[in-house]
Amino acid sequence: MCLWAAAEPAAAIEIAPHRAVYDMSLLHGGSNSDVADVSGTMQFEWADSCDGWTVTQRTRMTFLYHTGTQFELGWSLVSWESKDGLRYRFFVRKLENGDVAEEFRGEARLDGAGKGGAAQYALPAERTVPLPPGTHFPTAHSLRLLERAEAGDRLFWALVFDGSDAEGLFGISAAIAKRLDLEQGTSERSPLLAAGPSWRVELAFFAAAGEEMEPEHEQRLRLHANGVVEELVLDYGDFSVIAKLREIAGLTPPPC
Repeated sequence: MCLWAAAEPAAAIEIAPHRAVYDMSLLHGGSNSDVADVSGTMQFEWADSCDGWTVTQRTRMTFLYHTGTQFELGWSLVSWESKDGLRYRFFVRKLENGDVAEEFRGEARLDGAGKGGAAQYALPAERTVPLPPGTHFPTAHSLRLLERAEAGDRLFWALVFDGSDAEGLFGISAAIAKRLDLEQGTSERSPLLAAGPSWRVELAFFAAAGEEMEPEHEQRLRLHANGVVEELVLDYGDFSVIAKLREIAGLTPPPC
């Protein structure tokens, strides 16, 4: 998720620190898809740590194929990002059938708002990845996206580094639909869903090099003005998975 640049414009956005749980299931399987069913859970936490934002995300999905075989995929992210959007630490772990398949750990820094910088990986091996000018870290990107939505913009393109693979850098094209009306009964589900407007947003993820015309994958989400994602669709082309909000609770801000 994720779903995230200068710090000053983003300061107008009032983020609600929260913990959410989503149920995941197969939304659509095309005629060319080998996937017969998907089940799983995603846990997401966005917390205020005074000088920064911490994000913890854990996802586990079980894929059932038409051949009758099953495959379990797990993914976790623990990160910290400074509130000025210039520093970022990350630890990413990917599991396949319960075994660790990949791990990425490191930290990144930008030289200033709108400037480039570098990411220093410690795992799986020590290496440096240059970050071009205009790179965002995830939370800064989310805040900027919300700012654009509030302003009525419809399109937003950005380079984002999250450390989720060996390069960690990709381009995100966002298409923002008009504001959605508050539905009846929303406040009973959670005050966090009734705290302000929301938008339908479509995100397309591209390789940072820009050589591919087609996105690597796409996401569709309902994004609230306080940063809460009510629903998320992961579109992989020949099949798609939907994550529906099951539980949500606010987190008490720390005594900064």
